[in-house]
Amino acid sequence: MTEAARWELLFKRDDLAAKEVREVAAAELEAGEVELAVERLALTMNNVTYARWGAIPPLNFWSAFPAPDPVLGRLPLWGFARVSRSNHPGYATGDRFFGFLPSSSHHVVRPEPASRGFVDTTPDRYFAHPWYRTFQPAGAADHRDDRRTLLRPIYPASFHVADFVAGQAGDGELTVLITSASSKVAIGIAHRLRGTANVRTIGLTGGDHAAFLTGLGLFDEVATYDELPAVPAGPVLCVDLAGDAAVLTAIHGRFRAGLVHIALLGWTHGAQPPPELTDPAPELFFTPAVEGATIEAEGEDAFFARYHAAEDEFIDATESWLTVTARTGPDAIAAVFRTLADGTHPANGFTILTP
Repeated sequence: MTEAARWELLFKRDDLAAKEVREVAAAELEAGEVELAVERLALTMNNVTYARWGAIPPLNFWSAFPAPDPVLGRLPLWGFARVSRSNHPGYATGDRFFGFLPSSSHHVVRPEPASRGFVDTTPDRYFAHPWYRTFQPAGAADHRDDRRTLLRPIYPASFHVADFVAGQAGDGELTVLITSASSKVAIGIAHRLRGTANVRTIGLTGGDHAAFLTGLGLFDEVATYDELPAVPAGPVLCVDLAGDAAVLTAIHGRFRAGLVHIALLGWTHGAQPPPELTDPAPELFFTPAVEGATIEAEGEDAFFARYHAAEDEFIDATESWLTVTARTGPDAIAAVFRTLADGTHPANGFTILTP
């Protein structure tokens, strides 16, 4: 396949190890439509979650970018893209945006200007929340762009969970257990909460990641799933990124007397329904909805100033431990996705992917 070829990367929805790459023709643009050429992408466990839960209501992520064959699916991704062709008076070739994209070299949208970028109003295009059809304006690429490509889709979860934890703690003491602590979201939460005197963070992880997390120096304590930490004297809040029913049940059993909340945030260990636990029962933490409520309460300008300052600070902090490599083409995207899905992707690295 040539560098200039237009392609789509398709995965078999019930067997994510099976994929195919198809060359496609340029779409004919209708009035009001814009074609985006994908510029750069980065994958995280978020993309694996999209695929594993893609056919399950209410998320239905496979419905975001339907494939011509319903057995197959275009993997939802996040990244930067530039306008390559425009049939809309408000958008010109070269305009650059960040947003939710299919696993394709190009993507056609119907933009409607919004206060920050545009909203894709393509008829019958399904999204779990308006957050996923909003494209943010992007200036020229800078020294943070590779890391921003990786972190912008997931750092909002870190940012809002940290705010939530701080609010739950109030003026009192609180211990936070964070599962799948080697994930970028978990590390972002710990980074955001560092120095919060009344909040103690404990990262729970597999034994092969314990030394790496301890070396980061962001968690107050690191423990493994098979050696859970001692029960603290005060209240405990659990942020679950593993989505592992057995792990969550063990945490609930050990810490139940002090547990005040269980926030379900991810499924790095696979697509499993949460166990039926009570007092407290696990509750889904849906970042897009939380962000919408936060913006409404704070105002757009105040919120985004606070958010982008925190995002930049975290991006800069990753320079010391997160390495970047680069690969090109749809086969590279599929290869990185496989390492994430099978758990072999390194915690201290990521790949920038270009078409």
